[in-house]
Amino acid sequence: MSWRRLPRRSLAVSAVLSLGAVVPVDVVVVRVLHERDWTWGTIAAVAGVVAVLIVAGIVAYEVARLRATRWRLTRERLELRSGVVSRQHRSVPRDRVRSVDLRADPVRRAFGLTVVKIGTGGHGDENAELTLDPLTVSEAETLRRVLLSGAPADAFLTEDPVLAGEPSRRDELVSATEAAWGSAPFRKDEAPQGNGLPEGDETSRRSGRHRGNEASLGGGRSRGSAASRGNGPSQEDEASSGHGSSWGGGPAGAMRAVEVVARLRWPWVRYAPLTVWSFAGAALVLGVLYKPLDALGVEVFSAETAALVWGWLTERPWVTIPVVVAGNVAAGVTGALLIFVESWGGYRLEREPGRPGAPEDTGPDARPASRDGRWRVRRGLLTSRSLTLDESRLRGVEIREPLLLRLGGGARVTAVATGLGKAREGETEDVAALTPPLPQAEAVRIAALVAGGRLPAPVPHPAAARRRRVRRALIAAVVPAVALAAMAMWIRNGGAEAWTRGSGLGAWAGGGGLGSWAGTGDVQAWIRDGALEAWVWGAVAAVLLLVLPLALLVAVAGYRGLGHGLGGRHLLARSGAVVRRTVALDRGGIVGWTITQSYVQRRAGLLTVSATTAAGDGHYDVVDVGGDTGLELAARAVPGLLDPFLVRSGPGAGCPPTSRARSADAAMPSQGPRSF
Repeated sequence: MSWRRLPRRSLAVSAVLSLGAVVPVDVVVVRVLHERDWTWGTIAAVAGVVAVLIVAGIVAYEVARLRATRWRLTRERLELRSGVVSRQHRSVPRDRVRSVDLRADPVRRAFGLTVVKIGTGGHGDENAELTLDPLTVSEAETLRRVLLSGAPADAFLTEDPVLAGEPSRRDELVSATEAAWGSAPFRKDEAPQGNGLPEGDETSRRSGRHRGNEASLGGGRSRGSAASRGNGPSQEDEASSGHGSSWGGGPAGAMRAVEVVARLRWPWVRYAPLTVWSFAGAALVLGVLYKPLDALGVEVFSAETAALVWGWLTERPWVTIPVVVAGNVAAGVTGALLIFVESWGGYRLEREPGRPGAPEDTGPDARPASRDGRWRVRRGLLTSRSLTLDESRLRGVEIREPLLLRLGGGARVTAVATGLGKAREGETEDVAALTPPLPQAEAVRIAALVAGGRLPAPVPHPAAARRRRVRRALIAAVVPAVALAAMAMWIRNGGAEAWTRGSGLGAWAGGGGLGSWAGTGDVQAWIRDGALEAWVWGAVAAVLLLVLPLALLVAVAGYRGLGHGLGGRHLLARSGAVVRRTVALDRGGIVGWTITQSYVQRRAGLLTVSATTAAGDGHYDVVDVGGDTGLELAARAVPGLLDPFLVRSGPGAGCPPTSRARSADAAMPSQGPRSF
């Protein structure tokens, strides 16, 4: 296949996006020239020239980038040549492709373009992704299918290179197909394709029958029953999307349709405000607006502004403070709702079929033997996002329950998969997110479907884990209270008054700074009147009455959040008090173990078992599990991996294992983590 160019429509996109740089620069130009008493006509002319130069410079660079960028897809690999100053030639084998992410902001969407990011499973920022910026939507869809389906690259090998601005043959084909099929229940990317598309995408109308495609979940309940309870896609949704239908034409005689697992339900928006940012909305808005306002000459955090705000607050505190708090919460809630609507508008979670003839599920804990299906997440009201994950690269699923969301009965589902890079600096989105905040029961249902089987029930941890957390909570609250009480007694015994007169620390501080402030008459009078002592005793009471109960509640919640389980295919690990994380990790993806036991854990008979994997965070911990239980869990999760480091505590084969002290200690230090 010959080298292909990026579409020239990208020049128009760059011209429009360059206005984002023109506006702040022109604002600064207008402000500076106005202070020098230039006429408004001259200022407008200069601002116009600056705007033209900025747009022309950005467009010129884009022209150079397009001329230097070429890409091609062969039967074995995807290649990209790029670089204006420093030329690069990157080549990625097709069998290394783990995910394909399509993202288009409103400007690119208006021009029919999208950015394609191909995840290769690398952990470095430079090598983790190969980006084609941009491609036409139809071209990106075809490339996505070919890369993740394992089909031959006939869609590109049989076409001439797409010249910038010219429609490809697939554009014409899709338009003709849509005209022929009219209002048939196929989306653009699901429409039957003709010649020139990847193998496995060609279908015909020879089979007009549609049959249900039932999938078991949990204890054998069908997806239809879940939908009837309101926990899944309704029958109307399934019918409108072609869910459960099949066509003829594949090598095995039939090809499964796209399975819609979940779609957005607007009542879920009630979970959007359940985040800490809802209580810091005004501060967040001011932080975002600080630089633009500063460029306009508005001093948000000046001394005069601070004095004015402080005077307004202290004039009628019982009225002004509630008003400020209510306004802050209102701003935060409004922002959270808007972000939810923009990020998750049009959300759909789909499972695309694998190669024709792939075997069906045979039970609640089974997955197709080929594991060649794909999971696709579509979302975004203004900026469209489409992430496709190869099912064979999934290593598990995670349910996240932050404190406020958990109190509201909600949760989120994320994927544990190879090839998903972390969000880059400045990005707040979780690239592995599979769902928006949604009801906890629905999150469990979706997690079970993505995992490919029923998740094991978590087993509680021993009481020693609860005692350990309670002790830490007591230490965290009692130690500051004792320190504050000692300070109050020191003040009562005259230590603070002597310090302000120049002895002790006051003499060491000298005549300036802290020493001069402490030696003022107001501070000395404050100490003599007992006001300082009263404040310190008030802090002691606040720690004992507020901090201590809160710390104990967090300790109890942390213990209740502990759990582990072992199913037919998954290792389950649950932990976290503020953010509870339940991870179902595919046992086949575990490549090693790390056993950690601190001094306190050793005295309590506990340890932490960490499963190492090439996906997600890299390791997932079973925290504060009983010593014998944790070792038995690791030994059973991946049979044979830990056996060289374990011995049985008794003559029977069924006795719980213990670490082989001599051999293990000889291989690593007795203090600190042990890696197996």
